[in-house]
Amino acid sequence: MNPLTHQLLEQLWTGDPTFKTIEIRLKKECKSLSPAEAAVIGKDLIHRRAPLYNKDFKLAAFLASDGMAGNDGFYDFTDCVAILPEDRYKRIIKNPDQLIDDPVSKEFDEYHFVSTISKVFDRALLSGGEDSGLLDYLVSDGSETNWDEIQSGTESDARQRLPRLYKRYGHLLKEPTNPVTRLTENCVNLTDLIPESDLPQ
Repeated sequence: MNPLTHQLLEQLWTGDPTFKTIEIRLKKECKSLSPAEAAVIGKDLIHRRAPLYNKDFKLAAFLASDGMAGNDGFYDFTDCVAILPEDRYKRIIKNPDQLIDDPVSKEFDEYHFVSTISKVFDRALLSGGEDSGLLDYLVSDGSETNWDEIQSGTESDARQRLPRLYKRYGHLLKEPTNPVTRLTENCVNLTDLIPESDLPQ
């Protein structure tokens, strides 16, 4: 990690801030970053986020967040993990099952930390262009994310590789064992909504 990135993370995480405070601090810091500095820091954060895009981490994020880090939520989750202090980040990368103990699992939200920094670089090169994703493209060499692989995690994978998360949240991955096969008095029948005489025979 570049010293600039290390310094920024230390400034952002001074004290015991919430992610909302981190967002406010980051936006303030971005006002004083040059495009070159933003490129260096943005590159580091993009590289920090990249290893999270795998099936084990996707399963871990989904379980640790009690199902909140699903499709769109997963992107937000990885963005929050990418900006964590170095010790927390390394612990999670080494063993995603550690997410069970990390506050990021409950505190993440739609903050877009990485793109906030990247836009400082993008706007300087593209005369204020919005949401171009230029730095992300340059750092990632335009390579596509293999979502089929990321989504291929199974209950068996979680049980084997994420034992603590599976023990607490494994029910989120299981199919219902007793499907409803009959209507109860609390259910609405089609004929309650449309007269039976109007239904096709």
